[in-house]
Amino acid sequence: MKHWVLLLGLLVSLPLSAQSARFGSRMVSRGDTVERVREVAGAPDSVAKEETGEAEAPEQWTYRRRGRLIQIWIAAGKVTYVSDRKDEGGGD
Repeated sequence: MKHWVLLLGLLVSLPLSAQSARFGSRMVSRGDTVERVREVAGAPDSVAKEETGEAEAPEQWTYRRRGRLIQIWIAAGKVTYVSDRKDEGGGD
């Protein structure tokens, strides 16, 4: 029984590949539009744009909220990937 409890604890503590992030009581998920992200999450703390030479180059929007670092990748006006993890950098 102890082994199962230990295994369960380890599984719960592993970082998951998040495809959504919570902002208060609302969520941003893969496939959402840029408009929805701004409506739910507001303006990002920073934006990094990939230098691809394309008019709609992919962007990485970063939010620091309540000890979390949330990064949202956007391409062609839609969310393609979401990362939500503990903010080791000490954001608000």
